[in-house]
Amino acid sequence: MSKMSELSQVLDELISCGEKLIKLAKAIRECFTPDTAIEETRPVVEAKPVAKAEIPAPPSYSKEDIRGMLAAKASEENGRYKSDVKAIVKKYGNGGTLTDIPAESYPELVKELEGLSDG
Repeated sequence: MSKMSELSQVLDELISCGEKLIKLAKAIRECFTPDTAIEETRPVVEAKPVAKAEIPAPPSYSKEDIRGMLAAKASEENGRYKSDVKAIVKKYGNGGTLTDIPAESYPELVKELEGLSDG
């Protein structure tokens, strides 16, 4: 078979596939096109209200909780994280002590503290 006749055969098959795709697309469109005779026989389904997902409040920590977490992390693995803990306390408390850290920053501090063991 020559290259031209082979190409011609492939093109004919491609045209045939295209025509079949057009027929299929039209059949799908007819399934979703509203038809008054069909619409009348369909049961009416009322929409139910969807409950909004509640966003959980961030956990609240006391100063004692934070102090315990900082101490535990600083002494973990023979003091491996001691300097990191000091840096975190300094970052969140301008004076570098726990008393200088506002309670609103506790969740962020805990998240960063927990991230120490990940890295």
